[in-house]
Amino acid sequence: MTSTARRLAPTLLTALVCLVGSAVRAQLPDSEERLKILTDPESIKKKFEKEKTRPPLEVFRSQITPFDVLPFVKANHWSTINLEVRSNYVDYVGSLQTMPVPMLGLPQEIIYRREVRLAKAQQSRLGMQLLLPKVPKELTLELIPPDAIRADEVWPASLRVLEPHQMLIVVLMKETSDAYAPWNKFQALYPNDMDRGDALAVDKLRYYRLVLPMNAEKPPLSPHPLTWTTISHVIWDGQTPDALNSGQQQAMLDWLHWGGQLVIVGGPGPSFSLLKDSFLSPYLPAEPSGENALLSREDLLPMARDYPPPASTVVPGLEEEAQSPYLPPAARTPGRRYRSAASINPPKARPVFLAGLKPNLGAIGIPLGESSSRLIGVERRVGRGRVLMLGFSPTDPSLTAWSGLDTFVRRVILRRPEESRVPLGALARKNVNDARFGPLPGPDLSWVRYFSRDMGLPVVRTKPELAAKSAVPSSSGTSPEPDLDEDTHYEPPDAAVAEWLDASALPRLCRDVLEEASGIKVPGASFVLKVVLAYLLALVPLNWLICRYVFGRRELAWVVAPVLSLAFAVGVERAAAYDIGYNSACDEIDVVETFGEYPRAHVSRFASLFTTGRTRFTISYPDNPTALALPLDTGRSLRGEDVSTSSWQSFPVPALEGFLVQPRSLAMFRAEEMLTLDGSITLTTAEGKRSIVNGSSLPLQDAVLVDVSAPRNRRETYLGTISPGATVEVSDRPKPPPSGTPADALRPQKFLREFRNVQEDRPENKGELRLVAWTPHPMTGQNIEPAVDRRRGFTAFVVHLRHGPPPPPDGPHYDGRLRRDGAEAGN
Repeated sequence: MTSTARRLAPTLLTALVCLVGSAVRAQLPDSEERLKILTDPESIKKKFEKEKTRPPLEVFRSQITPFDVLPFVKANHWSTINLEVRSNYVDYVGSLQTMPVPMLGLPQEIIYRREVRLAKAQQSRLGMQLLLPKVPKELTLELIPPDAIRADEVWPASLRVLEPHQMLIVVLMKETSDAYAPWNKFQALYPNDMDRGDALAVDKLRYYRLVLPMNAEKPPLSPHPLTWTTISHVIWDGQTPDALNSGQQQAMLDWLHWGGQLVIVGGPGPSFSLLKDSFLSPYLPAEPSGENALLSREDLLPMARDYPPPASTVVPGLEEEAQSPYLPPAARTPGRRYRSAASINPPKARPVFLAGLKPNLGAIGIPLGESSSRLIGVERRVGRGRVLMLGFSPTDPSLTAWSGLDTFVRRVILRRPEESRVPLGALARKNVNDARFGPLPGPDLSWVRYFSRDMGLPVVRTKPELAAKSAVPSSSGTSPEPDLDEDTHYEPPDAAVAEWLDASALPRLCRDVLEEASGIKVPGASFVLKVVLAYLLALVPLNWLICRYVFGRRELAWVVAPVLSLAFAVGVERAAAYDIGYNSACDEIDVVETFGEYPRAHVSRFASLFTTGRTRFTISYPDNPTALALPLDTGRSLRGEDVSTSSWQSFPVPALEGFLVQPRSLAMFRAEEMLTLDGSITLTTAEGKRSIVNGSSLPLQDAVLVDVSAPRNRRETYLGTISPGATVEVSDRPKPPPSGTPADALRPQKFLREFRNVQEDRPENKGELRLVAWTPHPMTGQNIEPAVDRRRGFTAFVVHLRHGPPPPPDGPHYDGRLRRDGAEAGN
């Protein structure tokens, strides 16, 4: 034995004892480890010393999807946060939770948490969903064992604010590359008029953020579909579909139907063939035709003329850009939005590769030029969203060097509108060059919408305006009865989209109806004033007069005062109390939004809970991991009110726990989930006749088909009740008298009327056919513990049966040179 071996023998013996002696902390060493102990004792010693210094729990990093590093979070949007952690010595059971997060406008705090089960010595990624009304610089995460007071590990997760109007563009590539990094300098991602010298202002005002995953094999996309609301576009460039797990694939399909825009990049690689049998196959707008082409400078000249480079600022005297040969002369107006057209100059030895595409049924081709039969792209609508297949790669070196690529990205890939001019004072009315470009709000940057969130904000109108708005012709030429009792209309959002806000239209409408239907009335100001005056009158002058002149002893007034106060307290409590005949109750209003031929639906629940005693409820969703729930602002919180704490558990069973309801009071909560229906509701056409097919198991009462092609040409067709599995031809029917149901107290007809009227006048919404109906009971899948004595509600359906084709990129909405109205006349 060598001197080194003799010197290390005690240490090695100790290491072997530790390795062998405890089956809990390690397994028996295999033959390879035993050989290493004998041949390389120094490395075993170092490894053993390193093992001794490791903490029981080791946290590596936190991550906000879809980012790898940058932790951007948008306020009032659900996000998925991941924590990478490892238990070094034992299997760990506990929970991951945040510190209490204050709710906006509510005397409540929410702890976001999930169950944790860690296998020994295995690094795990723990994900959970959370919503922050206000984004802090740090969010404290704790790993805590069951029934413990102190946390085993605390991790401060750094956060950064994503502005309300900003959206994310996620790039999915087969290999990690910086090919799309130059897009961060494109004018398409920023407002036209801004001080580029102020880096902080540029970062705050920018429209889009590019997300370039660092690990191409495992893109950090959330499997929860309701956390995709900050993503407006996904660029799919050669990524294999298997890189996304089943949860991520389903989340992408849900996001796509609710307004996501997917751009599939072609070129010389096998990008399109990879998707042929994938989860995206049913939604592809085209198939490879095999008629590929190699484009030279002359072939690309029409595209270069159509997409001139943008001018970053409005400066008088800019050179006029070349006009598109595909526009009539009357529509061609010289402008100062662009510079002169720049040619695309591919080397003769390396022309631009254009993959041939054959459009599928219902898809729209984007031509290379008016005189060319070649297509540079094919697109189609998928629900509210859009799928675009490009025949070439925008990262081709010849196109990257082309300054007009900026305009092409804005109009074709992002389909982002042109900014409008905003006049600057009186001089702007004489000279349009004195005007500036106004920044775009969130609805111009993303098509993502959720009906229950984006119904809009309430706008009070006069009765004549409401009467004119209500007089919408039906297909038979008749007009519905105007409801002059209503003086509120709901306009679409104008700042941000898909926000979870209790102040938006539908939550406020549900809150008012639920409070009215509960029968619980809060004493008004006059009642309180009368009680206070009566108490003061009885306590001071009346009490003194009776004791002085009736009993003849003034000092008795001090004895009567506390008795009088107690009597008033009991009397006021009895006067304000209302016997509703049960100890606990729940009223619920559900809104189901879905798209024709798509089996998934977005379900929004708005509910109120009443109890005669102080009770903490648990609202759970055991069959749906996509469910989310939070307390709903009742609008009656007071400054200085005691703050209660509830928790939202996202795993293993989504549940709102510890939801407090005070005695004889009303508490409200809201929930959302993505649900797979047992059948879809579709529109069919045969022999020139249209029919509605109800493939679900729910009866659709008072169904109305609404054609919202244009605000001034909206038509309603009453279809009556569509039974489960039934097919009803689209033709106007007489409306029967309303039948009484327990849900009538929740005024379902009021909601249906508003759902028929809501319309966002945008190019991508043209040609929409919408079916609005209801069923007199709430959706299943929501459990409330302890159980309530009475439960009632209804479900309203909003079915988007059809959307028009994608708006063309050469329309006036996307090319300001074509606008002929007012301030744009000088473009």
